[in-house]
Amino acid sequence: MKEKEPVSVFYACDETYVPYLSVSLLSLAEHADPKRTYRVTVLENDMSEKSKRTLRAMLPPNVSLSFSDVSARLRGIAGKLSLRDYYSLSIYFRLFIPAMFPRLERAVYLDADTVLLADVGRLYDTPLRGCLVAAVPDAVIESEEIFRRYAEEGVGTDGYRSYFNSGVLVMDLAAMREIDLAGTFLSLLNTYGFDTICPDQDYLNVICRGRVRYLGREWNRMTVDSSPCGKLRLIHYNMYFKPWLYDHVPYSEYFDRYAARSPYAARIAAAKAAFSEEGRRANEEAGAMLRRSAQRIIDSPDNFRRVLLAPKREIALYDEETSEIAHA
Repeated sequence: MKEKEPVSVFYACDETYVPYLSVSLLSLAEHADPKRTYRVTVLENDMSEKSKRTLRAMLPPNVSLSFSDVSARLRGIAGKLSLRDYYSLSIYFRLFIPAMFPRLERAVYLDADTVLLADVGRLYDTPLRGCLVAAVPDAVIESEEIFRRYAEEGVGTDGYRSYFNSGVLVMDLAAMREIDLAGTFLSLLNTYGFDTICPDQDYLNVICRGRVRYLGREWNRMTVDSSPCGKLRLIHYNMYFKPWLYDHVPYSEYFDRYAARSPYAARIAAAKAAFSEEGRRANEEAGAMLRRSAQRIIDSPDNFRRVLLAPKREIALYDEETSEIAHA
């Protein structure tokens, strides 16, 4: 039998999120096939050497862990990148994976606030059938009318159910290099600087439009989603539904299982104990602001849909060396 190729997995993380990344890594390692090799890369720009050593020490021999500093990629554009609430610059790191790792043909990208309940190798082996990515429709977008309208009228997806979540991706890196994913993103950023509510995710939905293979919800089960589901394979504690902050978060028992084994267990527990009513109110207000932003972008004449879906709209290419926009 032919030996399966190594499984390439990427995360993006900063020092603040290291405890929660440890939980995801422990769950990945527990479900990894012992006969297969896993090469995990964390894209970071401020992680301490101590944290890197701690994370490496958790993992079995068949799961290697490396770190790649992306600060050079962000130099010169960081001030243009949209951020909100709990987001950090790390949300944009996944956009540069194809260019940064030119020898890789495909990879899985995972957000750090995930817990695996199945072998990530199965996700990696997903046939992409000419698509740029395989992903799961975003349950948060589906959960409220204002977000459904945002996907269709603000981003311009072909129905809100085609708007995918970028926290779990199978990426055809070779195909992404062919379309110059990073260059296209930088072109859109520098030419238009679109207002967004889900910064990197909106851009990915626009760039990958029409070339997405949709996966079952079991591979990106979000805590906001109460719809029937078969066997759970991956839990995603996205948005404000963090089990390290709130009690009674759906599927929190899976997070707690690995958090108890993490070298950061005490820090995770301390974060929950310190989460105050003020923090809860701040999250509630952030949610309300998100809805107001969605409506504002829907009404804007300069949103993705109105600008990029206009007839004969040309998308420029970004030249990283000269930092200039050069039209093809």
